[in-house]
Amino acid sequence: MITKPCCKRNLAVTCLIISGFFCSTLQAENAGSIPQNKARSNAINTGQVVNVKLKRWLNTSVNEHPTVLAAKAAVDSAAYQLIAADKALYNPDLEFDVETAETDSASIGLSQTIDWGDTRGAKTKMAGSRKSAASFTFEATRWEVAEEFLSGLSRFNTSRALKELAEQGNALMKRSSKLAKQRYDAGDLSKVEVDLANLTYAQARFKRADAISQHARAVQGLISLSGDVNADWSKLASELSRVKMPDPVVSNANKSQEIEKTVQQLPQMRSILSRVKSAQENIKVQAGQGSVNPTVAFRVGKEEQDTLLGLNLSIPLQVRNNFQAEVNAANAEMIQAESESIAAYRKLKSRLEVSVVSYSLSREAWLAWQQSGADTLNEQIKLLERLWKAGELNTTDYLIQLNQALETKASAIEQRGRMWTDWSAWLTASGKVQQWLPITTNKREY
Repeated sequence: MITKPCCKRNLAVTCLIISGFFCSTLQAENAGSIPQNKARSNAINTGQVVNVKLKRWLNTSVNEHPTVLAAKAAVDSAAYQLIAADKALYNPDLEFDVETAETDSASIGLSQTIDWGDTRGAKTKMAGSRKSAASFTFEATRWEVAEEFLSGLSRFNTSRALKELAEQGNALMKRSSKLAKQRYDAGDLSKVEVDLANLTYAQARFKRADAISQHARAVQGLISLSGDVNADWSKLASELSRVKMPDPVVSNANKSQEIEKTVQQLPQMRSILSRVKSAQENIKVQAGQGSVNPTVAFRVGKEEQDTLLGLNLSIPLQVRNNFQAEVNAANAEMIQAESESIAAYRKLKSRLEVSVVSYSLSREAWLAWQQSGADTLNEQIKLLERLWKAGELNTTDYLIQLNQALETKASAIEQRGRMWTDWSAWLTASGKVQQWLPITTNKREY
């Protein structure tokens, strides 16, 4: 049997989470972050910008996703269960009795069992908590699916850029191999340099094939996610490129408190806390089964010329089964729910902290690249080819530096993709994704 002190200890820990959860509604929008270079942030970042076209597509895609529709159906089911739980537990019984013997008699009776332990009230509260949990789960599901769409669009954009770069690299290496052969025939290059150019061209073909394959996977991933084979993914990816990445900077003095309050306002956390409350109400429901619910019956009839009136009271005897096992089981389930809520809080908090750091670092790296190397790389590639053709750069150095330039450009593209992926993860972990997904209201009348 579960002892009450154990239950109270777990309940006390959960109450600490719940108390903070109900006190932080107005401050949940400020998730924590690591400090950034203010001059750079002010020069580049103009705040959160929500692309209207991308937002419209994202809302439609998310709301039509099967996982979201299933979560919405769960909300509808929980709402109907709440209506059912609020109904009376016992219906009255109507009884007719007619007897023909030495004396004729007839009677009619009405009986009603009384919910003495208020099981109906406990069931209603439990169903209400379950409906709240389903609603929060529905919102959390929308957020998670939105992150999948944004991440998928990021992978598409990144793989497309890498494919274009691989096509460019393949064309450069093909031209280099052809020119090397011509210069070898003219006696300007050695056989070793020609072989190096051919090997580099072969490597470029391998990279091109891999880039095309990765891009095809990204396209199929979006099709699998959306079910739309006719969508213009390139146009949507271009809209993603126009989104300005916000800077999640807050003061370190309030960072810990703001992260804690943000986590407590997340729908994932609120759903779990609603389940804890539902488990607490379930204890009362199970305890109500062991309560003494009397049945009162009233009977009126006639026997010959005599009028009969009767009043009956029956009380169940909880002797063979006092339903204590059910109460103990419900108590254990409550402790389980409380422990899971603590674990979920830690996980969500860690997720937010990691997403803030990852997004901040990837954003900082990308902005630094835009300021320093983005504009000079293409010119460097053209300059290398001119120097090599003019004979001022030998073939080995040309191919090495050209490969390095292409690899650097590929790394920059991948860094931009990581920034987008980290951004979408930060949106979900911090709750900022609600700027992209307006809160839905269920218009169904129950």
